[in-house]
Amino acid sequence: MPVLIRGDSNMIVMPLSYSASAIARSFEVIEEITIAEKRYLIIFDKKTPRASIVKAELEDVGGELRHVAVAMLELNNQKAIGDNVISVERFWEDSSVLQVEGVCVDRRYQELGFATQLYEALVIKCGVILMSDNTQYEGGKALWQKIAKSSNALSVFILDSDAGLFFPYDGTKAIYDGISIPEEKIWSVHPDVEHFGIVLIAEDKRRIETLTFSNE
Repeated sequence: MPVLIRGDSNMIVMPLSYSASAIARSFEVIEEITIAEKRYLIIFDKKTPRASIVKAELEDVGGELRHVAVAMLELNNQKAIGDNVISVERFWEDSSVLQVEGVCVDRRYQELGFATQLYEALVIKCGVILMSDNTQYEGGKALWQKIAKSSNALSVFILDSDAGLFFPYDGTKAIYDGISIPEEKIWSVHPDVEHFGIVLIAEDKRRIETLTFSNE
């Protein structure tokens, strides 16, 4: 992630609402949450893959009762990373790795933390590893920094996908807390592509703490 593109992203194009039958057919409801006294469902389509947060209560949309989406993630299954085509199994033998290719939150709900909720639910409830894209807009950078700084559920790491090494690139793996690693070591600003191979990784904090404890 490395390469930071100034300005706003071109938002991903995804359905703004789903019928109850579409959710039952294509998605798994992985969590139900309540924010500001409203109930929401976090849904995950493992095959596509994609994930959304939708309103739990059905609303009339064009004469049809549907679940309205407030946040969406466009994802991609990763089997290998970097120019040297390093297998993800080298790092995570028992977890699927999903690269975040796009995130969209309804502007009316952007202060409610829905994007963070989506990331946390996928990692904690589904056991996946989330990886950033190799290009980021300002909003994506801010989201990853927010998760690194304030999430109680996730730990964030910096991975050089070409070298196959985590920061500080000496065989160890340092947690990124949003400020602990200088920005110039993570992001290069377009058209500079120096850090194109750098990606951010979100993992289950409980798993990291367990591994750390067992190695002490």
